[in-house]
Order: sequence, then C-alpha cells, then structure tokens
Amino acid sequence: MNTHEPRPEQRRAAMAPPEPEVAPDAPAQGADDNATPLLSSRLVFTGILAAGLALMTVVLALTAVDYWSARQSMLQDSRVEAAIVADNISAAVMFRDADTANEILGALRASPMVQAAAVYDTGGALLAQYRQDFAQPLAATLADTSMGGLPERHGLTVLELARTVMVAGNASGTLYVRKSMQAVYTRLAVRFATALLIAIGVMGLATAMVLRSRAAVRDAERRLHALAHTDAVTGLGNRHAFNERLSGEVQRARTLSTRLALVYIDLDNFKTLNDTFGHAAGDGLLRQVARRLQSVVRSTDAIARLGGDEFAVILRTELDDAALQSYGQRIVGVFRASFTEVGHQITVTCSAGIATYPGDAQDMDGLISHADTAMYRAKEMGKNRCVRFDASMNQAMVRRQTIEHALRAALQTGEGLALHYQPLYAARDTSLVGAEALLRWTHAELGAVSPLEAVIVAEDCGLITGLGYWVMRTACTDAARWQAMGAPMRVSVNVSARQLADPLFLERVMDTLRAAGLPAHLLEIELTETVLMDNMEAGAQTLHRLSQLGIHLAIDDFGTGYSSLAYLRQLPMRRLKIDRSFIRDLPGQEHSRTIVTAIVALAHGLGLQITAEGVETPEQAEYLVRQGCDMLQGYHFARPMPVQQLHTLLLQDPAPGPA
Repeated sequence: MNTHEPRPEQRRAAMAPPEPEVAPDAPAQGADDNATPLLSSRLVFTGILAAGLALMTVVLALTAVDYWSARQSMLQDSRVEAAIVADNISAAVMFRDADTANEILGALRASPMVQAAAVYDTGGALLAQYRQDFAQPLAATLADTSMGGLPERHGLTVLELARTVMVAGNASGTLYVRKSMQAVYTRLAVRFATALLIAIGVMGLATAMVLRSRAAVRDAERRLHALAHTDAVTGLGNRHAFNERLSGEVQRARTLSTRLALVYIDLDNFKTLNDTFGHAAGDGLLRQVARRLQSVVRSTDAIARLGGDEFAVILRTELDDAALQSYGQRIVGVFRASFTEVGHQITVTCSAGIATYPGDAQDMDGLISHADTAMYRAKEMGKNRCVRFDASMNQAMVRRQTIEHALRAALQTGEGLALHYQPLYAARDTSLVGAEALLRWTHAELGAVSPLEAVIVAEDCGLITGLGYWVMRTACTDAARWQAMGAPMRVSVNVSARQLADPLFLERVMDTLRAAGLPAHLLEIELTETVLMDNMEAGAQTLHRLSQLGIHLAIDDFGTGYSSLAYLRQLPMRRLKIDRSFIRDLPGQEHSRTIVTAIVALAHGLGLQITAEGVETPEQAEYLVRQGCDMLQGYHFARPMPVQQLHTLLLQDPAPGPA
C-alpha cells in the first residue's frame, strides 16, 4: 500500500524559526526581550550598592569603636600623666617656688596635646602655669578648691581634668590640665580615610569582577538564545523563534488592524533525495534552499525552517489576493533551476500553502493550521504549486478528523465494519474457486464511507495495522465457515506496508489461522508491488516463512508499480493479478492487448498463475481465457456481496475447491 505525505494535523502537533530581527514597532515580545537585560542590570546595580552600603556601615562602626577606644585611652593616659606631674611639682608647691613649678609645667610642651596647665595653691591662687600661644587664658584663681577644685570635663574638642597636689598626705594645691582632642581626631581621620580607601578599592575590585562576570553571563545568554532560536543547518530561525515571531506579528496586526500572511513550504520528495545522496548532501541542499528563499522574500519578511524539509515565511502585507498568490508562485519558482550538490544536478520542487490573518484565521494556531492545510492541498493537487487557503478545505479536514475518531471507535467495538466478498472464477470452466475480502464501513452519522477514504485515513493516523488484522480475522473466520459447509474456498486478504513491517506479523497470522481453525492453504495474502519494493529486505524472510506454512502469496495491481523482475524471482509468490486499468480497454486497444499478453507470458514463465481483475464484459472474459489467464474476477461474473449472500451462492453452486 502506498505511503502518503504527513497530514496537516500531524505536522501541527509539533508546531513551532532566522531569528528574524523584530522591527522597532513589533509589540510585546521585543519589549520583553529588551526589558530583561535592563532588569538584570538594575539587579546587579542594586546588589553592588547594597554591598557598598554594608561595607560603609562596617567602616563607620569600626571608626566609632576606634574613637571610643582612643578617647578612653587618652583619658586614662592623661590621668596617669597628671598624677606624675602632681607628684613632681608637690615640693615646689609646698615652698611656693613658682620658678620651679613653671619649669616643671613647661616640660609638658613635649606633649602637643596639652594646651595649658596650671598649679593653684590651697587658697586657689595661681602659682604657676604653662600655656600654648593659641590656648585660652587660664583662670587666675579657683573659686572652689574642694575636691580638686575642678571636675573632669570630657568635651568633643577639649579634655579638662584636675589633680590634687599632695604633700605628706595633705593637700597643698591643685594641678589643672587642659588637653586638645585634635590628635585623636587626626588619628581617626587617617584611620577612617585608610579604611575608606581600602573599602573603595575592595568595592571597585568586586564591581569589576561582578561586571566582568555579568558580561560573560550576557554573552553566554546571547549564545544560548541564538542556539535556541537558530536552525543549526541553515542558519535561519527555528521552530521556537518562528513561534515567538509569529505570536508577536499576530499581536501587532491585531493592535494596528493590519494584515498578516503565512506561507507554509514543504519540499516534495525530499526524503527520497536524502536517502539517495545521504544526509550530508541533504543538509547542503537545505542550505541552498534557504539561500534561494532569502533571495526572493522582502527584507521585512521572516523565514524559518520548522524542521525536516519544512519552511515558513511570515510577511506583513497589504497585498491583495492576486498579488499574494503571485508572491507564493515566486517562492515556488525559485525551485525551477536545479541544485548542484555532491557533484550531482538535483531537481527539487516544493508545495506551498498561504493563509492570512485575520481573513482566514483569528489567532496564531488557526493561521498555522490553515496554511498547513493549504500546503497539503497543494500536494494533493500534484505538488510543485502554491495554494491559497479556502474555507472549503476545512470541511474536508473536519470530515477526515471525524472519520479518524469514528474509525478508532469502530475498531474497538466492530460497529459498522463489515466484509464483502467478490468471487473469483476459474477461467477454464467458470467454477467458483475463491473470494477476495473487501472492506465496507457504514457509520451512523457519516453513512457509507468509501473503502479508499477509510484506508487513507487509517494509514495516516496509524490505524491501518489494526484494521488489517481485523479484516484478516474476519475473513479467516468466514472461510472456516465455508469449509465447514463443505465448500472449501480460498479467501484473499490485502496487507498494507505497515502491517507487513510489523515484527509480530507472522505470529499474528498464525494465531489468526489457529483461532479460526482455517488451514493455511485456504488463505491468500495479496501485496501490491509498492509494498513489496518498500519492504523487500525486511519482508522477504517473512514472506518465505508464510509460504512454508502453506499460505498463498499474490502480487496485486501488477503492472502499476516498479517491481524488479530479479526480486520477483527471489520471492515465493504464487499469483500475479493484472491491474484493472489494463483490462478496461480489452480487447479493442492494441496497447492493452500487448501488455496483457506480455504479463501472462512473464507470469507463466516464472511459474506463477494469473488472475485478471476488473472483467466487466463477455468480450474481455473471452479474450483473457484465450490468452491463458487462470482466474477471472469482475462485475461480469459477480459484484462484491455480503457474506450471507455468498453463503447463498455457495449453497446453490458449491465451490469445487481452491485453485
């Protein structure tokens, strides 16, 4: 059974692009992309600022502790210093020796922090003093000499303290000392400046490291973004970029009330070329296709490779339908010239579909779906063309989906499924020798669904294997019933390519025969030339095993495919069925007569029997008998009939046995 191109909904399941540059007025998505680095930069700045403030707080806290420690140390040292001076000056005070007292106080000039010092006698009169030039004058008398005369005063700029001068255990006077706090502040300023410079240096180094790391992260993010949005083979945008761009363009078109078009492109028969010349050549061909597409689209249009051999073009357009169709044909036209790859001239065509927003679809998903549907329609019409989406295409798609769902349900329950049988007659005496099983399906809502339509849908959605086994089970059960009636007759069943490729195919056929109680020689499996050629290597062993079991094998529709005679000689086939297209013009057309004569001679030369199907007139039957056909099948003898009608026919004319 021929394979088919993937259906639109199969493509859509994974829908999703150069990373095309988003124009300045493109909405939402571009704004989000620009906002992300800005937000990240603000976070980095905030983090650095917070770290700086924390470091500054630590520096200030350490400075405050240092200030308190230095002040306490200075106070303690000053008390000790005052006590020493008081002891040394006690004798001078006792004898009221002002010169000696002045000399002793003058020694305090060695301490730059001392602004002034004085000694007062017990009566509070000034006995001696030392004062720097800039210092304030000292009091000439002390009003109160009790408890040392003056209390300690710890100001912000000046430290004042008094010490009683003791002589032989008696108070002889009072020592007064005034010190400046400038040295403490100078030391604190140096320490603060040093700590601040260190903090600034650390912050600068940390900031440089953070900014460098951030730059590396941004570069990595840009590379990852490019990898995530760029197709590795062609350099165009990939499916992810396509989705983002299309979403933004749809939003823009909705906001500005403009028109947007999507061109969906699929290369024709690319898989065959890829398999023939290799994947490296296939990638090279895809790159050439990308360059050609870029050469015909406008700078404002975005091209994307969606995967495999699928491409898409997003275009903002005010083109009318005729101009849009011409645009699509221009895209198809770039494939007219052959491609050169790996030293070969390769001819590739494409099928394209066009859908517009908001004319054909109201959202992004609908636009993709309709463009894909139009592209698939182009393939159905013979490929190498561009088709504009039409609403009627959706009706066919809806019907196909309805058939798929109904067929799935029918395979579960068997409801509506039936087999009709078309009898096969021996050419020598027109006796009934077999019957071909033909699928019929009647649905409650869809009515009678044509077998061809049902099979195509089943192949596309993967139900053909299950459907094929249902046909085989039912046909074998009916054939076993005919044998029980005393009319053993061979039943012919068609097998699809997927069914033959099933690893369990042989086992399931044997299980079916055992379950039905049907001898193997009463089952004939028909395969088309295409199925045989597509599964030659994998299916040859299975076919030989089937033949060894006694099952008959036949080639259906012979003459319409491209089978190799060398391969046919290696396969255990029993019968060839001449396609009805060669029977239709018999016996009048010479061309058909020549082909039929050649096929009959070929088959008999290979030891094969010949069945002619599609026999509709007595003249055709007579000619085929004269040419040596072994069996005949067609409306001239009997139309396909339900199994009950065939039972009646068997009772009237029992089959003599399989040929």
